[in-house]
Amino acid sequence: MSWHDKTIQTYNQSAEQLAEYFKGIGARDDDIERALELAGSPTHAKVVEIGCGDGRDAAEIVKRVAWYEGVDPSEGLLEIARQKVPNARFVQADAMTYQYPTDLDVVYAFASLLHVRETEMPVVLQKINTSLRAGGITFISLKERATYTEEIKADQYGERMFYYYNPEVIKRLAGAAFSAVFEDHQQLGSTDWFTLALQKK
Repeated sequence: MSWHDKTIQTYNQSAEQLAEYFKGIGARDDDIERALELAGSPTHAKVVEIGCGDGRDAAEIVKRVAWYEGVDPSEGLLEIARQKVPNARFVQADAMTYQYPTDLDVVYAFASLLHVRETEMPVVLQKINTSLRAGGITFISLKERATYTEEIKADQYGERMFYYYNPEVIKRLAGAAFSAVFEDHQQLGSTDWFTLALQKK
């Protein structure tokens, strides 16, 4: 079994426990708003969320947009999302295999592309770029390290493969098709995180 499949298996097997953990963190209201503002506050926003998980952010995003689609490879988490946000559309796929719609205003990727390895990241970012309208925003949060790192994490939920990045690596992989328009760094517990907004030129 590949680490990609093993990671999805962990999310499926621990969906209920992870959903309970996410509930304690809450939704990312500020980041949801910020991405829409950076996209020009479209009145009928069309957005996709990669790695929507159990729908904790979907519940807030759908209140603010006209069209939403959440994407996740874990059917276990999607079952919870569908119950939690019955008026949202959800698709089982990962960032590489998802059939991206066109003319999107925002693509959210909260703590989801950390399961995408460096060799695949340019492909994912190109797919996102193609799906966005000019001036559209992809809003990404990732675990941060000084250099790109691959790490297997084993905890009470199971084993997962994580890929650590930093803003400069993501900007390089995104290439000239994007401009970085927002950057933020946070420490949550013992983990460093960064948020990066890229705007389609």
